[in-house]
Amino acid sequence: MNPFQSYLLGLVQGITEFLPISSSGHLNLLQHFFGLTPSLSLDIFLNTATLFSVIFFFRNQIKYFFYNLIFIIIASIPAALVGILLKNQVEIIFSDIKLLPYFFLLTSALLISTKFIKKSESKLNYLNAFLIGIMQAVAILPAVSRSGATIVTALWLGLASVEAFNFSFCLFIVASLGTIVLDYKNLILVQNFTPVMLTTFFITFIAGIIALYFLKKVVASKNLWYFGIYTSILATILFFIL
Repeated sequence: MNPFQSYLLGLVQGITEFLPISSSGHLNLLQHFFGLTPSLSLDIFLNTATLFSVIFFFRNQIKYFFYNLIFIIIASIPAALVGILLKNQVEIIFSDIKLLPYFFLLTSALLISTKFIKKSESKLNYLNAFLIGIMQAVAILPAVSRSGATIVTALWLGLASVEAFNFSFCLFIVASLGTIVLDYKNLILVQNFTPVMLTTFFITFIAGIIALYFLKKVVASKNLWYFGIYTSILATILFFIL
């Protein structure tokens, strides 16, 4: 992988990890077109950069995180179980790039559905936290947006847009930390600490912060469904070229 490819992958990770268009789907596509073999070490390295983006962005929301910690734990259980019990099956799915268009269409359906959500002001409870967690587990599939799945589910359950946004990324923090703990050996490889990779890390971090600010405005303005148009077009193109 040359520096240009590394920087582009970092930029795409930073943008698509938070915009509801699926970072895993876009990274798989780029690596496919670059002729690169998907790297678990690279995925964890870039995911750590976006974790830093979220921590920086939500640095003033520590009280919210701990106030809702029980709901965050409950919502994190389904993805943890899938990651531990079905790891091999998920890796097989990730290796089949021809499945990406179908999963992008699933993301499209979720996002476009938000156009029909009526305003409601429900509060977090054990049940809706668990249901949001189930959708986060579904989003382990490539091209299914984690932020899209969790935010859309929260909105359908009646949570306010700000609550849906904040809760979604509290879940991201826990999920990312879990990934680092389970696969820390892939993070601390020497190849991840070259000047090129450290620059890639910084690019991912900055792109992630910008994407978070943008997404927060989009969620508040109830325009998530526009991203569904993009993923629908992308899926249609991929049906023809993959």
